[in-house]
Parts: sequence; C-alpha cells; structure tokens
Amino acid sequence: MELADLAGLHFTNLGKIERGQANPSLHTILRIAGALNLNPGALLDGMTADMLPDRPHRVTVADLIRAREANT
Repeated sequence: MELADLAGLHFTNLGKIERGQANPSLHTILRIAGALNLNPGALLDGMTADMLPDRPHRVTVADLIRAREANT
C-alpha cells in the first residue's frame, strides 16, 4: 500500500497492475517509476510486443470513426 500512496494510486489499481489484470497507462508507469526512484525504462526492460495480451475488443478507433462518418 505504501507504493500506491507514493505513486498517488489506489492500492487496488496497483494490485491489478501487479497481477497482470490491468494495463497501466504511460502516465501511471511514470508515477510508479517515480515512486520507486527508477528510470521508467527499467520497468519495461525486456518486454516485447509478444507479451501484450490479446485485444479484448474487436472494434478499433478507425471502425468507430468510419461508423460515425457513415451516420452523418
């Protein structure tokens, strides 16, 4: 809970990130790195695109834009 406090995050959100149940934004990564006094790159070192979870949504932003334009 101390890390969450130092990073300005709710402890449940940090727990989800730690368990791989949530993907942090760049802003959150920067906050966590700052709380740990680390270069943010150290938190990402060794990660590859293959480690990304499957897309939970089949609709992309481009799909939404096309649909909106079709309805105008």
